[in-house]
Amino acid sequence: MAEGLEAFGKLECDVDSGIVRIHPLVDHMIDVAACFIALCRCRAIHRALETAAARKLTKQDMARLAVLAFLHDIGKANSGFQAKRWKNERDIPAIWPVHVHAGHGSEAFKLFDEPSANDAIAPLVEQLCTWGDAADSLLIASVSHHGRPIKDAPIRMASIWTSSPGKYCPATALAEIARRAPKLYPDAFAPSSEPLPDAPAFGHLFAGLVQLADWLGSDTRFFPFMKPGEDREHEARGMAAKAIAAVGLDVENWRDVLAAQTPSFADVFNVPAPHPIQAAMSDDGLGALVILESETGSGKTEAALWRYVHLFKAGLVDSLYFALPTRVAATQLYARVEETLRRLWLDNAPLAVRALPGCISADGHEASLLADFKVLWTDDPDDQKAHQRWAAESAKRFLAAPVAVGTIDQALLGALQVRHAHLRYATLSRSLLVVDEVHASDAYMTVLLERLLRSHLGNGGHALLLSATLGSSARNRYVALTSATQRRVPSVPPFEEARAAPYPAITDSRKPRLITPTGHSKHVAWTLRDIIDSPEQIAQAAIAAAEQGAKVLIIRNTVPAAVATLTALEQSIPDPRWLFKLNDVPTLHHSRFTRQDRPALDAAIEAQLGKARPAGPLVVVGTQTLEQSLDIDADLLITDLCPMDVLLQRIGRLHRHRKPVEERPEPYRSAQAWVLTPEAHDLTPMLARPQHGLGRFHNGGGIYDDLRILEATKVLIAERPEVCIPADNRYLVESATHPDKLHALQDRLGESWKKLGQQIEGDTSAERAVAHLHALDVEQVFGESVFPTDVRLATRLGAQDRIVRFNLDAGPFGLPLRDLPIRHHLLPHGLSPDAEPTDVATHENRITFQLGHARFCYSRLGLERLRDE
Repeated sequence: MAEGLEAFGKLECDVDSGIVRIHPLVDHMIDVAACFIALCRCRAIHRALETAAARKLTKQDMARLAVLAFLHDIGKANSGFQAKRWKNERDIPAIWPVHVHAGHGSEAFKLFDEPSANDAIAPLVEQLCTWGDAADSLLIASVSHHGRPIKDAPIRMASIWTSSPGKYCPATALAEIARRAPKLYPDAFAPSSEPLPDAPAFGHLFAGLVQLADWLGSDTRFFPFMKPGEDREHEARGMAAKAIAAVGLDVENWRDVLAAQTPSFADVFNVPAPHPIQAAMSDDGLGALVILESETGSGKTEAALWRYVHLFKAGLVDSLYFALPTRVAATQLYARVEETLRRLWLDNAPLAVRALPGCISADGHEASLLADFKVLWTDDPDDQKAHQRWAAESAKRFLAAPVAVGTIDQALLGALQVRHAHLRYATLSRSLLVVDEVHASDAYMTVLLERLLRSHLGNGGHALLLSATLGSSARNRYVALTSATQRRVPSVPPFEEARAAPYPAITDSRKPRLITPTGHSKHVAWTLRDIIDSPEQIAQAAIAAAEQGAKVLIIRNTVPAAVATLTALEQSIPDPRWLFKLNDVPTLHHSRFTRQDRPALDAAIEAQLGKARPAGPLVVVGTQTLEQSLDIDADLLITDLCPMDVLLQRIGRLHRHRKPVEERPEPYRSAQAWVLTPEAHDLTPMLARPQHGLGRFHNGGGIYDDLRILEATKVLIAERPEVCIPADNRYLVESATHPDKLHALQDRLGESWKKLGQQIEGDTSAERAVAHLHALDVEQVFGESVFPTDVRLATRLGAQDRIVRFNLDAGPFGLPLRDLPIRHHLLPHGLSPDAEPTDVATHENRITFQLGHARFCYSRLGLERLRDE
């Protein structure tokens, strides 16, 4: 530079010597722009940009976008930021115009307030102004690359854009930027009458891509600091191409291999032939949004993976994100996805990332955290795949992976006004988004999912929604997202029309279409038993079945009820070997176990109650964790009353596998489910006081809060002692959830039930309103509003759970005790965010500890909060 110190873009200080090494600002800006250009060459990203823009992008469009990406760090030229070459503010020389460090986001706006800085950049700004009205918002999007939209804001340092005579001059750095841009990207400055695309969604997508480009361009593994005499413009192009390929964003090699091999479904999944729902996933006529409804255990997971294969081969998607309702479900599916990828690509398969915060895992490898937010994947210097695990190193980058399996939360964070939402929004645009168990969402999450799907489809993305049985109201809302009139609230079909809809079915923009069932149907005899309040009677019923050789699955709605049931069993069971165990320790299955014990519990229950289950009686007790993701097969199901769609999920664990009739005890060779209800089957007391997860709390919420649906479910069980699964699924779900049925039921039962209906509708409306308030609005011009900072936005309503950390060699099952989630309702009021467990003690495999003013115990029964002394 002509005067004083050169502006740096990246800084590295040697801890021992104190010597500062810099990467020049302009060269860093070149690196990021090169990454942006390379990203835009990726097939799915380019498709997303053109779809969002609603027109083809010209060579000049791309050059102008590259210029705007180049300018992302223009704010770093200010004197306050450049003062960071001195680590401590007290060491900044007196001659420097500002003696505190500054950022480079909002500070960029202030350059126009300083005449010398403004004059230096003015020639470039004048050119940008000829690129159309969108240039301003796109520049703001670029400058906002650290995750939040920024606006002009008061800065406490008025002198950040003034010079230090003989030391540092921001105007000189800005003049260099203004001089270099036309030379670097000449096509951007050629005369043209076509402005840049001004669609708001295009601006939001651009913002996310700049964030991704900056993250890549700042990684010294791909972009080492400038060497003397290096032609960075030329070198950066090659570095960017290698980086994009190394982390798995450029997928063309994998696509070429797949196209050459043309794998069959039978080969990939090691089966004789696909089921009809699976074969249908390669239909070219399916729309961008597909809803697949089929019974539990019918192969929807394999159908989803085959849909990904079909779209990937066709070049319609570059990646896959498989979103599940829980961490446990995601962990269960992860291994199956890995195995599928290895069969698709026999050599150098795309890496699968386990997209779970706090779990740095990809391709079966676990990483170690280092200082400065760096990650060590392996001690092996020859590990050629380490770079490919780049997306797993930060939760914000999960969706940049070639394939990722995680919770729905990671996708929904791309639809909320939270930091780096745009990064998730942009990286997801490349993917087939698969959402499993869509019926499991509440009103708040459903709105966020609708907003996410609307923006994803608006970028030309593809989505597949999976459900055992989806009510007509929900299905119509999702289908409406594909229509030109998607803003209009879709109507709910009359009950008779809804119940007549085909099942199993595939729905896209057209009506549901019948798909031939798998052929595995079962007749289930179900009956109501009003013993939900008596763990002793429940235990006796299970023991009676076990004495006949049955494998019994007991699902309670709450953890205390499950613990009470196991306690009653242990007191009465004639042979303790009949109880479910982990490492020979009797236990149960629910959500209050450590992240180390839960996978072991899952593996144990699948070994004892799965496809290869050993002969002999068994009684397993648990909660809702048993109703999804586990491949288990019971002879008898004993379950608390729950909504019909949930009940069908639970029944999916009953006679799940086809077995020779002699392998089941004679009394249970036909499927039986006993549904537990309160005394006299009367739910009315729950209107005033919820129990066993049934009913609405006075301030809203509850496990199963809509007693109308529970009452309708109970009535159906009483009216139809035997049902055929899956043939009756549609009728059962619509009869228990359709608005016409619920309104008729509450009218018949009286005012207290009508009041409940009004409260439920009010709760739903309130949740939907909050979701719309929190959601990212990609139809608003980028930069017109900023994200809220006074409230913590989340993908799920309600208080936040807590994870406490331990470092114990052995818990109750002999496994290390490390990470223990604690549900929000168990936490003491006013607990400090920084609180850690204290007074940790072990007594006969029971670990007790203090958290705030509350005392907890972790044992073979899971976590419980002890009574306050």
